[in-house]
Amino acid sequence: MDRDALKRSLTNQFQQSLDKALDAVDQAPEGRWIAGSEWQVREIFQKLTGTCYQQMIQAKLDAAPQAAFSPSRPGPAQKQGKASDPRADRRW
Repeated sequence: MDRDALKRSLTNQFQQSLDKALDAVDQAPEGRWIAGSEWQVREIFQKLTGTCYQQMIQAKLDAAPQAAFSPSRPGPAQKQGKASDPRADRRW
């Protein structure tokens, strides 16, 4: 994962979101700054959080070796042993 490139991209997105949030507060009606901007600012930063997290996970996946994940081949996590409680094996 190229951390520096990812940080530059995320920083740029943060700057854009910060500008939008500042605009929301600046454009709020006089005397109603909180009521006129709070939810807009929350939404802006919630979208940023989701976008950033998605990009970080995608960068990690892109950098991982191909053998790390194979949806077509069962891996060790998909093998199950016998349940310790006999009720868990009961079929309906």
